[in-house]
Amino acid sequence: MTEKNRLNVEYLYYSGVTGELDKAYSVLVGALELFPRDVFFHTNLAHTLRKLGQLQRAADVEDETARLEPSPLYFSWAASANISAGRFNQARSWLAQAEALKFDSLEMKIQRLRLAFIEGDRGTLDRIFDGEAHGLSRVMVDHEKFESQQGHFDSADRLRLQISKLSSDAENMPPMALVLSALESAEAGRAIQARKIQDQALQVKLERNNRMVLALSLARSGRTEEAKRLADEVSQEAPLDTLVQSYLVPTVRAAIKLQQHDPAAAVDLLRGTVQYDLAFTQSFDYLYPAYIRGLAYLESGDGRSAAGEFQKLIDNPGMCWEYITGPLARLQLGRAQRRMGDNASARKSYEQFLNIWKDTDPDVPIYRQAKAEYAQLKNIGNQAR
Repeated sequence: MTEKNRLNVEYLYYSGVTGELDKAYSVLVGALELFPRDVFFHTNLAHTLRKLGQLQRAADVEDETARLEPSPLYFSWAASANISAGRFNQARSWLAQAEALKFDSLEMKIQRLRLAFIEGDRGTLDRIFDGEAHGLSRVMVDHEKFESQQGHFDSADRLRLQISKLSSDAENMPPMALVLSALESAEAGRAIQARKIQDQALQVKLERNNRMVLALSLARSGRTEEAKRLADEVSQEAPLDTLVQSYLVPTVRAAIKLQQHDPAAAVDLLRGTVQYDLAFTQSFDYLYPAYIRGLAYLESGDGRSAAGEFQKLIDNPGMCWEYITGPLARLQLGRAQRRMGDNASARKSYEQFLNIWKDTDPDVPIYRQAKAEYAQLKNIGNQAR
């Protein structure tokens, strides 16, 4: 082998076979010392940094890659990395440069869609959903996620049915979309819908990342034995994998402990995940360890620590842009503030959540709970005056 080929093989082995991201990172750093303008080493380093949760550094590397070799692909990756890192002006700059150079692709449309959604630009969203991208299953999957994120579950269910008809497997929607929808339903308290989708997913042969999403959805809906079985299977299959052992499995096991009303054990399981909270795992992302950690602190009565965890999700909209834990973090923050005795701040947090979900389906359990809790807070405020 040439030196470059040898380094590529080492990277692929540590990244794709054993999952040892620290070793993959070391290989790439060494490779770029020898081949500083190699775009493949640059992009692989950026992807590895995103998996490690180092989003600012990943965005810097993607920026350099796009400058080294301008193309629709590298421009879209640079925009994506900057959105994830919360650098929206930089992402907007890459998209503007792409438009000026007449770079266009489905990936570029997806990044425009992401940025529009985060910034509340409904006009751009509607143009992408209803115009040039109409009927593309990739865009429809994102549309379904957006509807769920806004609490529009009936609309999301209809889109899911359309996606399943476009799928190569006529009986099933894309597996990741299927298991994520089960997890969303579990988080929203839609127990019947979650169980129906979970039962469907349990009949499908799923790869590792999809199984972990399914495991978390099972844990969050109280099916702890099935969740434990899946998590143990994946842990045994990938004993060296950084994200499996330091993010995915601990989060599922902590969610199980939460269901068993053992929040101290849940917090303890998640201590080692803190450095990976911002990781991209290709499974459940969206700062899920921080969200579960916050719920555990909340159950244990530590409102201040819980508030700090939920604030992480609010402070990283580029990570939580397409998932309901983004809005739900505001509700949970309100609950933490109420636990702290700060009712004025709690009311504001509840109002932010209820405003985001102002057009939600009225029968969603967690929405109904939030409205009832907010009414109690308003009564407390009126009595104080």
